[in-house]
Amino acid sequence: MDNYRLSRKKGTTAALAAAGEVTLQVATETVKVVIRRVKLKHTAGTALNFEPRIGKAAGFSDDSIDQEFVGSSTAIADLFDVVAEAATYTDTDGRLYLRPVPDAGADNTFDYEIYYDVIR
Repeated sequence: MDNYRLSRKKGTTAALAAAGEVTLQVATETVKVVIRRVKLKHTAGTALNFEPRIGKAAGFSDDSIDQEFVGSSTAIADLFDVVAEAATYTDTDGRLYLRPVPDAGADNTFDYEIYYDVIR
């Protein structure tokens, strides 16, 4: 039987443009992960909307095989808060990559909380 461990990563991004991403260190090796909840709040910058994505490879391309979660376009005044059921594996170093994808500017910051299960 699998052993589940609910975990959370939270923080504030540095100033990001559309391709900017945050590394989420989940483990030290490849592990099976289920993304359970994704929360983002735009806190500063020139964007009007953002569209959160999570991938399993650094610098993953939008709509590529390495993209594991994509949210809907969200106005900056709103909290993006979605319950998810996205099963995947991390990269070989135990990482996932969060990309808020703001629609304008390179000065956007976000608060984020990502909830996930590591399945061993």
